[in-house]
Amino acid sequence: MKRLSGVVYAAFVVVALSVATLSGCGSDNPYELPEYQPGQAAGSLSEAEPGPDADGDPDTGDGPSGAGSKSSDASPSETEPIPTVSRQPSPASSAVTYEPADPAGEGAWVERGKVKARNQRGRAAVDAVVGYMTQRVQLSNTWQVDEDALAAVATGQAVSSARERALSQEAAGRRSTGAFVVNVSSVKIKDDRATVTGCHLDRTSEVDENGYQLVPPPGGVLISMEVEFAQGVWRVSSWPTEKVPTCKAAQK
Repeated sequence: MKRLSGVVYAAFVVVALSVATLSGCGSDNPYELPEYQPGQAAGSLSEAEPGPDADGDPDTGDGPSGAGSKSSDASPSETEPIPTVSRQPSPASSAVTYEPADPAGEGAWVERGKVKARNQRGRAAVDAVVGYMTQRVQLSNTWQVDEDALAAVATGQAVSSARERALSQEAAGRRSTGAFVVNVSSVKIKDDRATVTGCHLDRTSEVDENGYQLVPPPGGVLISMEVEFAQGVWRVSSWPTEKVPTCKAAQK
C-alpha cells in the first residue's frame, strides 16, 4: 500500500511540473506586470509586487508613482536630440494616410498587450497612452506627423518629443518596422493627473533605405508616461527625456 501511495504521489508531481512548464511556454508577450516603485533603474526591478502600503491604490490612490518608443544608436527606446535640419511643416491630417514607408512595406504598429486598470478613469488614461504610442510608432516609420491625431492624444512635451522623433528618424535615414506591444502594470491617478507605467514589449527594428537592419528590437522597455485630463479628455503630457531602461522577463 505504501508503494502504491508513492507511485501515485510521483505521478502527481510529474503532471504538476508538466502543466507548469507548458503554461510558461509559447508566450509571445513574456513580460509580467509587477508594480514599479519610484526611482528604479534599469536592471533593478523588484521581483514581487509591493503591498498597498508601499504603493497606494493603482488607479485612485495617493501613493508614490514610478517616473520611450524606439530608437537611438544605443537603444531603439532612447529619446533622441533634435537634429540640426530645417523643419518642414507637417501636412494636414486630412492629407496623411498611414502607408508603410519602409522598403519591405511592413510598417510599424502598436498592439495592446496586458493591461491592469481598475476603473474607467484608469482605462481612459491607458487609452491615451495606446493612442500616443500608435502615433509615435507610426511616425517613426513614415516621418510624417499627423498633427490632429497627435493633438487628440497628447499635449505639451509629449507632442514636441513626437515631432522631434520624426525629424530625428528622417535625418538619420531610418525607419521603424514591427510591433510595439503596450503593457500597463500601474495607473496612478491623483486629481486630473495620472502616471501610467508598464514594461512594454518593443519588437521594432530600425532599418535603412534598403531594408538593412541598423538596430535590432530592444525587447522589454520600462516606460512611465504622465497623462493629464482636460476638457473631458486624457492626453499624454510627457515622454521620458532620459534613456529608457530595460525590463526583466517575468519571474513566477
